[in-house]
This record gives sequence, C-alpha cells and structure tokens, in this order.
Amino acid sequence: MPSERITVRERLAPEITASLFANYRSAADAIFELVDNAIDSRLPGRPLRVELTVRPAFIQITTVGGQGMGPREVEAHYLRWGTSPKRGRNLLGRYGQGGKAAIGHLGQGFTIDASRPGDDSCWQFSDTRYRDRSRLKVYELHPIPKRVDRELGYVRIRIEAIDRRVDVKRVTARLLEAYRPLLEADTLALTVNGAALRPAPIPTVERQDFDVEAAGGHLRGWYGVLAEGGPALEPGVRCYRLGRLVGGSELFGHPSLARLVGEADVPGVPLTMNKADFDRDCDGWIEVEERMHRLLAPLVGRLSAAAAPPPAGAVRVADQVRRLLGQALRVVDADAPISGFEAPTRPARDAADPQQELAMPPAGAGGRRSGLGRIELRPLERTVRSQTLDEDGTRVIVINTCHPLFLERRGDTWYQLETAARELFGPLAGVSVAEYERRVNELVLTALELRARRRRRPRSRQLRLLE
Repeated sequence: MPSERITVRERLAPEITASLFANYRSAADAIFELVDNAIDSRLPGRPLRVELTVRPAFIQITTVGGQGMGPREVEAHYLRWGTSPKRGRNLLGRYGQGGKAAIGHLGQGFTIDASRPGDDSCWQFSDTRYRDRSRLKVYELHPIPKRVDRELGYVRIRIEAIDRRVDVKRVTARLLEAYRPLLEADTLALTVNGAALRPAPIPTVERQDFDVEAAGGHLRGWYGVLAEGGPALEPGVRCYRLGRLVGGSELFGHPSLARLVGEADVPGVPLTMNKADFDRDCDGWIEVEERMHRLLAPLVGRLSAAAAPPPAGAVRVADQVRRLLGQALRVVDADAPISGFEAPTRPARDAADPQQELAMPPAGAGGRRSGLGRIELRPLERTVRSQTLDEDGTRVIVINTCHPLFLERRGDTWYQLETAARELFGPLAGVSVAEYERRVNELVLTALELRARRRRRPRSRQLRLLE
C-alpha cells in the first residue's frame, strides 16, 4: 500500500461556458436577462432608461442612467464567469453568468460600449466569434466618444448574427407583464423599437395593500377581486423580486378562484439560475407561503362561498323557515309590512260584475300582499346580512350566503329564522328599538314553538285488521 499522498484538483474547461448558452427556453428569456442586468445597475434616486431594438440581423439593448462599466468593471466583473459582485446583495443577479450566456444564446457575436457616470468617453470591445468556446477570451478596449451626457452611466450591447426567432409582439407583451410594477411607478422607462411600454391597469374591487415581515424582509404588495368585465388573467398572486416577475401566479395553498388577483414583491428567497422560479425548498419560501396563506384566507373564504351554491340543507331550511314564519305571523297577529309568506286568500267575486278582476288588498293594515313571499339564499356583499327585494310583485327576503355568521352557522334554522324576522320588521316606521326587538323575539320564539310542537305530535297508528 503506497504511503505517499496524491493531490488532485478541479479543472474547468472553457467549453463549459457554451452549455450555459442553452439555459434559456426562448429568446424572450434571454432578453429578460439583459434587461435584468440593466435593472440591477440602477442608482438610488435616478431614473433608468432601457431601449430595446429588435431587427432581423441584430438585437440591441441600451441602458442609460445606471452604474455603467469602466475597464475595471469589465474585467473584474463582466468577463468573470461564475462570480458576481451582486451575490449577497439585494439584486436580481447572483451567479455571474446570465448576461454573457444570454448573448451567446441569441447570436454569434457582439459589440459592447460602456462608461461610468462622470467618464468623458466610452470603452468598446467586440467579438465576432463569441460562440467559439475552445478557449477563454481576451479583449482589447478602445476608447470611443460617449453617446450620452457625461454624468450618466451608459451601456450598449449589440448582438450580431441573430439566429433565433424573435416575436416582437410576444416579447413586448411579456416585458409589459414582467416589469409591470416598475413601469407603473415610472422607476423604469422601457421602449421596444422606439415605442414606450405602459401596462394597462388591473381593475379590482376589494383591493387590500399589505406590508408584513417574512423571509427576513418586507413582503409587500396587494390582493383583491378582479372587477367584472376585467381582462382575462391567470388567477392568483403574481410574485416579483425587485419589480421583476418570477414564475407564474401563486395561490399559496388555496383553491383556484377565477377572480382572485394580486401582486407581491418577495424578499429573501433565492431564485433559480434563470429566474424562472423561487427556491421552493428553502425556509424563506415556506415562511412566505404560510404568511400569504393567512393573508388571503378571509377573501378566499368569501369568494368560495359566493362561487359555490349554498349547502342543500340550508336551501331546505329556507323553505321550512318560510312556512314557519307564515304560521307564526297568524299566531302573533303581527303588524308586519310584509305578510306574503302564505298563499293569499282571494276575495269573493262580485256576481253582478263577472269581468271584475280579483284584486288583492294592499300590504299593511291587516291586508295580505299579493303573491307568495319567498326566502332565498344568495351571495351579497360580506357586510350585508340580508335584504328585501320586490321581484315581479313578490316580496323576497334574501339571506346573504357570504355573511360571516351564515358561514359560521352554515345557514341553520335558528340563524335563518332570526335573520328573516329582523328583515320583516325592519321597514316599520316610528317603532323604537326596544319594540322592534320585542317583535322579532316574539315571532322567532313562536315559530320555534310551532316547530317543536309539530315534532312532538304523535304519529297516527295503523288499525289492526280484524281477522
């Protein structure tokens, strides 16, 4: 057995960089990487302008107002694969390969002009055979006139010999969605072939803003209900990092609801290499999921109740309550303005006038309103317990299936009786609160007593047949 030590070391072949060119699903994803790099170069308090030009032979992205690059940044940061000064900072990039790989994915060569704020000139370097990765590259930087004001940072990347299909309309639509918060806040001015991108607003109702602690930072955003007639959107909350969309919409453990929408900027959760998703196994994402699940629970509960039909048992109870109230009203002889809970009694026809219409007496003053009253279960605004409607001459008491008490009691007999009784006496004018409560209480107790009496009624026995 040999006693000497043998030392082995890692090696990195330059060809490995070529494999990173295939890290993108589409040309749009590669373009997003270049825009991400531009966004990471933002300076506090300064507007950032990004201009994207797409032509059959080349793609060009120009960033004005960011940090820019000088010779030191080009060599120490841009041309160094696998390491990045962004790592550990609150920025989109962290792997030191995205922008370089995006260029190789899109075309065979490039020309880059770059300068820092305060530089009098730009530095330019180029490569017409960038996809030849048989060895690592060495470039010479040449000074050229600066194309923008001296105090502005500037980077222009022109990718030549494009051999990827680029659908400009599709790229534009995806850019609008990917950077929506930044574009809406005017933090980013983004143009495609000279046209400024302005996202259409998302029309919502019940919008709720939030700012909570999660994953070691501030989880900020909003959620709400998509307004009627709004655009077709994937249901759920769109998750962003620093204003850049990451992945699709999230439901955070809740069922899919067509009108649930929102946006959240997620801190402290690592991204995948191409920013297509979050690291869903890390503690930060699990904490964000739990926090968002709790935030969305009340709204999801209301939307679920509104979307789903009421329980079949509650529907049967509503019909029983209608009959009970009609019987109870006769017992207490209550002066309720709504009394159409029983089939009305028709007045006698005048024999001298065969064409006489069977007119029903008006409601109130002992008269019975025409038509059979109904109790119906329907979704209303969360804060509304019930309401009374007149539908084709029939008085309808609507009990809200979205009210928290209805959901808690699952629409049982006690709840529907009290709700309907309170709605019956609600329109009475000149009645004190104490008298109102007395009448409601009397009617409910009478209805419940009638219900209990009917249940105690002995069943008739069948007579035994004599042999």
